[in-house]
Amino acid sequence: MDRFVAAPLTVIVLALGLVACGGDDAPSRADFAADANEICQNAENELQDVAQDASSPDEIAAAVDKVIDQTQDSVDKLKDLERPEGADGEAAQKFVNALETDIEDKGIPALEDLRDALKENDQQAAQKAAQRLQAIQTTNSDRLARDVGAKSCAD
Repeated sequence: MDRFVAAPLTVIVLALGLVACGGDDAPSRADFAADANEICQNAENELQDVAQDASSPDEIAAAVDKVIDQTQDSVDKLKDLERPEGADGEAAQKFVNALETDIEDKGIPALEDLRDALKENDQQAAQKAAQRLQAIQTTNSDRLARDVGAKSCAD
C-alpha cells in the first residue's frame, strides 16, 4: 500500500476510534453546579453595593441599568454553560429555562419599568414596578437550582 493511501486510512481509523470512545466532553453534574455557582456568586458580588451611593433618581436609574445588564449577562452565561449528559443534563436545562423565564420574562421587564419611572420621576409607576419585582415567585427556579447543586443561584 503506498503512503498516499495509508495516510487517509490512518485518519479515518483515528476518527472512528474517537467516535467509538464517545468523546465524553460533557461536564459532570458537579462541574456544571460549580460553574453555575461561580456565575451566580460573581453576579451577586458585582451587585452587592450597586446603589449604595445613589441619591438622585438618575443615579438610582443608572444603578438599575447596571442590575439589568449584570443580570442579563449572568443568564446568558448560564445559558451558554455546557450541560451534563442524561438526567443531570435534563435537570440542568430545566433550571436554566426556569431562571431564564423568571429573569427575562418577569424580572428585567419590571426593572426596565422601574428605571423608566425613576427617570420620569413617576413615583406611582416606580411603586407599581417595585411591587411587580417583589411579587415575582422564584420558587420553581430556586428549587431547580438546589436540585442541580447551584445553591448560589437560589434565594
